[in-house]
Amino acid sequence: MKKETKKADINQDTHQLIIRVSYSLFMELGYRKVSTRMIAEQCGITQPALYHHFKNKQQIYIEVIHNSIKQTEEALLKLIKQNYTLEDQLLQIALYFMTNFQEDLVQMFHDLQHEMPEDIQLQIKTRWQKGFIQPIILILEKAVENKEITSFDNYKSNSFEIALIFLQYIQTVIQPSSMRYLSKEQQMVEIKKKAKLIVHLFLHGIAKEKF
Repeated sequence: MKKETKKADINQDTHQLIIRVSYSLFMELGYRKVSTRMIAEQCGITQPALYHHFKNKQQIYIEVIHNSIKQTEEALLKLIKQNYTLEDQLLQIALYFMTNFQEDLVQMFHDLQHEMPEDIQLQIKTRWQKGFIQPIILILEKAVENKEITSFDNYKSNSFEIALIFLQYIQTVIQPSSMRYLSKEQQMVEIKKKAKLIVHLFLHGIAKEKF
């Protein structure tokens, strides 16, 4: 029984190792340039051992993305439970994405659009909306309920569209090439400055009040 448990733990560890290594390779090189041989070598395992866990590169990629979305969803839902103001919640979300997806978000969207078949794109899009968009929707709808912001009907819009716009705001300031040569401390200063700016613009627009 103990041997079976130990074997299951080793298999699980290897499975997670493949996901972690594959994520780094996919985001650094892009889906097309990564091979299963490359993944296996980076993991320190043979290709047959890799195929014991995943039947092909596409399956690895799908699980990598699903795993990333799950982690993001859990982090965002945890933020929602904090007793922050609307502005602080949005700021924390912006900081989360800009810190954890500085290069990855751009590469992720590119590969999904150009490398995945339509059925896979639809599958991941549905999961992405639940993980990335739904937590923001919950925050915005609660803000409307608490009268912190006006109803979306006044703009002939809805919470999904507004949440998507906010995420697009964040995506516009993810510029890895301009951050690459900065120190970690300098990067965080820039990220915090940009996050504060886009949240202000999202909530208030370009107004006369002091920022």
